[in-house]
Amino acid sequence: MISCKFSENFQIFDITPVENLFIHEFMLKAPGDFVKVYLYGLMQCYQQQGSEITIESFSHALGMDGQAIENAFHYWGRQGILCFNKGTDNKIHIEYYNIKDVLYNKGLNNDKTMYKYKDFNQNLQQIFDTRLLTPQEYLRIYDWIEVLNLPMEVVLMMIQFYISRMGNKVHINYLDKVAAGWAKDGIDTLQKAEEYIKSNDSCFKETIAVLKYLGIHRSPSQAELDLYKKWKSWGFSLDSIMLACRETTKVQSPTFAYLDKILANMRSRDVTTPQEVRQHLDYKDDIYTQIKDVYYQLGYKNTSPVPAHLNMYQEWTNRYGLSHEMILLGCEQCVRKRATTFENLEDVLKQWMDLGLTSVSELKSYLSRQKAIDNEIKAVLERAGESRPVEARDRKAYLQWTENWKMPFEVILLAAEYSVLSKDKIPYMNSILNNWHNKGIDNIKAGKEERERHLKAVELLGGDSGKGLKKKLDFTQFPQHTYTDEEIESLYENIEK
Repeated sequence: MISCKFSENFQIFDITPVENLFIHEFMLKAPGDFVKVYLYGLMQCYQQQGSEITIESFSHALGMDGQAIENAFHYWGRQGILCFNKGTDNKIHIEYYNIKDVLYNKGLNNDKTMYKYKDFNQNLQQIFDTRLLTPQEYLRIYDWIEVLNLPMEVVLMMIQFYISRMGNKVHINYLDKVAAGWAKDGIDTLQKAEEYIKSNDSCFKETIAVLKYLGIHRSPSQAELDLYKKWKSWGFSLDSIMLACRETTKVQSPTFAYLDKILANMRSRDVTTPQEVRQHLDYKDDIYTQIKDVYYQLGYKNTSPVPAHLNMYQEWTNRYGLSHEMILLGCEQCVRKRATTFENLEDVLKQWMDLGLTSVSELKSYLSRQKAIDNEIKAVLERAGESRPVEARDRKAYLQWTENWKMPFEVILLAAEYSVLSKDKIPYMNSILNNWHNKGIDNIKAGKEERERHLKAVELLGGDSGKGLKKKLDFTQFPQHTYTDEEIESLYENIEK
């Protein structure tokens, strides 16, 4: 007796012939997973080695659940290229046909399928009215019944609803996605379908209205319908949503996704009613206009306000109570200092707030006082024989003399006269005034008398104002003010035009 068989490794290195007719006529239009099932089953037909082929073995090999495997075989059965039968005992019989024989000898005959759906087809055609469905479209619709397990009456109700809203030219691909969504959501009875349609009828019309407002003239996609339902669940009415569409004019091609971000931001601020939305948008428009003013003053060009700057501006106005005019004065200060970023502006505004200057009137009054002080310092410098701009160190010393030591202006001028011949005027004046402060001298008469005593003492010691004194004054040692030079310079800048 002779036994002939392939070795166990033969199958893995062998080939499975696939007819080109399958590729051209069937594969290109079929779902990808269904193609996997067909090809794997075809390989089993060519390579059977006695092992039992089951749905479970298909499922394990392809990584698909058993129901999906059966749905795939049902699909190919309707295409007429195989026969799939499942008995009452759950035993499955699959018979592959030669595609050339089917196409050229037997011919594809869907009479059984068409007869099975005879009444359904008549109702379907009535719904589509003058539009004649192609055999391929019929097969797609049958898939909703056999693959997605939607009852015929549910499929008819679904199609009728969407045709009533979108017309009988609605694309079968769109309905295919809707059917998949209904199957996923478990809408598999007439009652559930009626409830769904009732709840979505107004949403459908309102979604179309929003699309038209955005300049999109088509029926809404399922994703857009889902977004609209979400906005309704947030508490937005159609009027609120239409008002929010104003914000979409800031982009060239507005979409539902962009509108979704706008509404999510409003919801986070508890803004939902039409009145609240209108007030929010009006306020935001005002803020944007004001920030653009700030950008212009700082030298920004062609820049739309960014969220970070929006938050900073709102903090200045809402939290600190600064007016827009006050902020613009801060911009002028930044331009003079050649530091023109929002962060530089915030530093200037914080310096003013630290001084308690939160209004334009307070700031101008303060600056007027500082201008008067600068004029006084300039007079002191001129009395000492110097003609130059006032510097931060001059202001620091003058604050020490007037605020800490309470020296009258005429006394300071007297000290300036005595400093004419000194090389460093301000330190020399500071030494004189420090000496007078320690001795309680605060008038011209007492200052002149002290000066006479000082000169006599110098004369007795040999005519040198410094040599021979038991104790030599250190002009650099005097109480310091709390402000740095940079702070003094920035605070005394005259920002008025």
